[in-house]
Amino acid sequence: MTEEKKVRIMPKGGRKGGAVFPRIALDDALVYAKKLVSKTHVGPQPRDIIYTGVVGAKGGTGDVKISALKQYGFLKGGNKENYSADDLAKRINFAPENEILPLLREAALRPVIFKRIFDAYHGDEISRSKLRQRAADLNVHPDEADTCADLYIATMATAKLVVIEGDRICHVSSIDLLPVVDGIESVGVQKNLNGISDNSFDVAINEEDALQETNAVIEGVGKFSMVPDQNASLKPRSIFNVNINLDASMDVEKLQKQLELLRRYGAI
Repeated sequence: MTEEKKVRIMPKGGRKGGAVFPRIALDDALVYAKKLVSKTHVGPQPRDIIYTGVVGAKGGTGDVKISALKQYGFLKGGNKENYSADDLAKRINFAPENEILPLLREAALRPVIFKRIFDAYHGDEISRSKLRQRAADLNVHPDEADTCADLYIATMATAKLVVIEGDRICHVSSIDLLPVVDGIESVGVQKNLNGISDNSFDVAINEEDALQETNAVIEGVGKFSMVPDQNASLKPRSIFNVNINLDASMDVEKLQKQLELLRRYGAI
């Protein structure tokens, strides 16, 4: 007697599988993050308070929004723990207007999928269909690739990492994010972002902008002047520890440009 094989039937409306990405854009996440900072100011709160008082939804919809807040680095907790606002949400909430942009860029590049898409196309002008293809290549479910691409574009636009021109998406170059200024007073080094590769660093310079993704980790602080090589011998140089992680997937041309930039300003 042959036993009939049981077929597992998935419930309707569930997650389709594939790589995880935030299901809300950064703009909406910032609204929830502001509420989160307020609601958890006195201490961590249980899930039902976050459902009702922060994201305004329960069940699956509420969980999707909570997941997005975690991916952007705005919320911590869960796994039988209460929830609270993460450090990035607090810094954005209390930052002066002229210091918010680097923090928005940090949040936009926190989600692993968004970071990997940006790493592939920074400095390039591409189409929406190319973004969709990249999302699919990164194991986003085929039915969700368009949604992922749209949310990526909206999020990068909020952080001013892309400019939208019709169907073309123009990405800011990671090298262009470095302010070229003489007489810089200080360099503040931020720790590596959680959930993304170690091939990136963020350096806040004079509280203005952040250097995004250079496939290197720079540690150390000090006063120095960003001057070309020909004058480097006349200027005091800071002490840096530079660790460069290489792997087969790295773009050699981009790496050469980034190394040349560090060499030009005396960092290596």
